[in-house]
Amino acid sequence: MTEVVLKIPNMSCGHCVMRIEKAIKSAGADGRADLETKTAVVDFDPGKTRLEDVIKAIKKYGYEVEVV
Repeated sequence: MTEVVLKIPNMSCGHCVMRIEKAIKSAGADGRADLETKTAVVDFDPGKTRLEDVIKAIKKYGYEVEVV
């Protein structure tokens, strides 16, 4: 498993946290979003899931994403 921290600067509420976590899961990864730090910690198996797909799934909801 690989762990990556993503910065999501325009995350602003609890609903955002739920949508981001749903997006991460839809891409085949596990993740926890943190509103206070405006980050998400993503765990994924690089043999099954690409980081680019996780980022694309989050961006689809309108969030800015950058790898920390």
